[in-house]
Amino acid sequence: MGDPNHTRWSSAKKIQKLNEAQERFVIDTRCLVDTATDNLVDGTAEYSLPTDVLDLNRVAINDGTAWIELQRKSMFYLDFYSSSGHSADTGTPSAYYVDLDPDNKKLHLYPIPGSGDAGTANLKFEYVKIPAALSSDSSTPFGGHTLLSPYHMAVAYEAARQILLQDPGVKMNPQEAGYVQGNMEREYSRLVSSCVDKFRAMGEEKPLRWVGGRYYRGR
Repeated sequence: MGDPNHTRWSSAKKIQKLNEAQERFVIDTRCLVDTATDNLVDGTAEYSLPTDVLDLNRVAINDGTAWIELQRKSMFYLDFYSSSGHSADTGTPSAYYVDLDPDNKKLHLYPIPGSGDAGTANLKFEYVKIPAALSSDSSTPFGGHTLLSPYHMAVAYEAARQILLQDPGVKMNPQEAGYVQGNMEREYSRLVSSCVDKFRAMGEEKPLRWVGGRYYRGR
């Protein structure tokens, strides 16, 4: 942005936009994930989610012998297909719905677990997490996640683009600002696509193989 001394835009404004850009990148790529466990309790359908949860990827329970993945449903779906209402049905959970109220993030299991389902650390969920806020020049994007280091520039491009979009500054006319913003948007989109492809490939069953100077996914 050509403003290393924060003379055109304040440091606080840049940090604000960097944090917004960092969160947008995680939303666009779903690349920052974590896992957590809880205890299934007899007669309890509602469980608190971590405060940094952005969305849930998977939820599973352990029946004593294996982990069983639950289906994600909406509350309205469960009400429609339940004869007595989802809040009254009991049994081993087979589904869940999510309430992501910013002040009260909850996971609701269906049906309500019984005494035979109770246990320790037998409820597990994988979730997309909100990245830790950047607060200074020494902060590392994405909580310092090593595999995400190649994508730090995506945060810079998007933050700079958003600032120039709102306030191009006195030294840049609208045409110049539009050209710069367009380049930054393209770079951001390129890095998003690269990240999505990389993490999708890492989740596949076949490992990457090294042939002819580059990696490819072999059979």
